[in-house]
Amino acid sequence: MTDTSAPEVAALGILGGSFDPIHHGHLRLAEEAIEGLGLARVLLIPARPWQRPTAASAGQRLRMVELACAGNPRLHAEALELQRPGPSYTVETLKVLRERHGHATPLWLVLGADAFLRLPTWHAWTGLPALCNLAIVPRPGIDIAAHLPAELRDWWSRRSAARTTSAAGALTLLDAPQLEISATAIRAMVRAGRSPRYLLPDCVLDYIEFEGLYTQEGHGA
Repeated sequence: MTDTSAPEVAALGILGGSFDPIHHGHLRLAEEAIEGLGLARVLLIPARPWQRPTAASAGQRLRMVELACAGNPRLHAEALELQRPGPSYTVETLKVLRERHGHATPLWLVLGADAFLRLPTWHAWTGLPALCNLAIVPRPGIDIAAHLPAELRDWWSRRSAARTTSAAGALTLLDAPQLEISATAIRAMVRAGRSPRYLLPDCVLDYIEFEGLYTQEGHGA
């Protein structure tokens, strides 16, 4: 008998952030998402934050992500948010990714528990369930259920520990060990003349040193 079932569509992960600079905590989380969710690739998307300026420029942050992803075909530096004018809005980014990858492709947005609890403050956040799945990374000391905003209860109630092939609307907890590495701390170390080696890839550190990044507050903004 011929199997006429449709082939499974490769799932994509989405990990956004300032990446100022990108470090091993970001990269390990991307790897955990690939393995835990069965993803084909993770798109690492440098954001254009509207809350505060970045220390490195958009081009410098993108270049650091490109360097960090080099050599791993399952990681991809995506410049989408930096190519648009104005601040980054996740819902707008997801709309573009939907157009690129089709409506059948599972898209997994990876968020820390703290960011998940703040979702109701995001621009047009109610459009997210139609555009993506959520993979929530628990944070020490954050009881999600105890602090869950009323607006998120319906989505939270549909969570599942199992991997799903749904294109959007699903939610799962991603049990990923967390490396306590801070981009803020890395910038402070560089500014103080200390080496952050082994907290981030050597290629990224070499780029920081070549560009003279983070040697003073606000450099590269």
